[in-house]
Amino acid sequence: MVNLCPVEIKDLQKLSRLIAKWVNDGIVTYYLFTGQRPQNSEQVAADFKKQLDAGNNVIFLIVDSKTKKPIGYAGLYEIHSTARKAESRLLIGEKQFWGKGYGTEIVELLTFYGFDRLNLNRIYLGYTAENKGSGKAYERAGYIYEGALKEDIYRNSKYYDSVRMAILRRDYYKKLYKSHSERFKQVFLKK
Repeated sequence: MVNLCPVEIKDLQKLSRLIAKWVNDGIVTYYLFTGQRPQNSEQVAADFKKQLDAGNNVIFLIVDSKTKKPIGYAGLYEIHSTARKAESRLLIGEKQFWGKGYGTEIVELLTFYGFDRLNLNRIYLGYTAENKGSGKAYERAGYIYEGALKEDIYRNSKYYDSVRMAILRRDYYKKLYKSHSERFKQVFLKK
């Protein structure tokens, strides 16, 4: 359903308008930390450049394989080479792609990439407890509940608990790697 294309610094000017549209959409970011403050395209480009320059983040543009339309971005952040861990994050900015299994597939792709290509041992993520759709997508992708941080996120004039989930390499290879390696051979595309 999707392909993941690496976000490159040279593409930021072109992509930043689209990403700014997503991060400034109150419906898209309703439960997210992203969207706390409005951002113009220059600020979006600067934030992405900073994340890419850090050298410990891998960020992809999510492209619908049927329409070739960018629908969001996702990545593995704060990759720690000694502990071999990273945080998975995603944002689907095009609302017509919500509730159709894209979130699960994107998390599965990032997980495959993190274990198969980056040799990670642990991938973790978080979401606002009231965002039930995200929780279901992450669970379907094999992630296990680890706990909740009480009143961790402030949005929409209230505090939300943050749920933390993770998947370990040994569990992934036991349960999911074989099927994912067959499914995801061709999804990490160059532009």
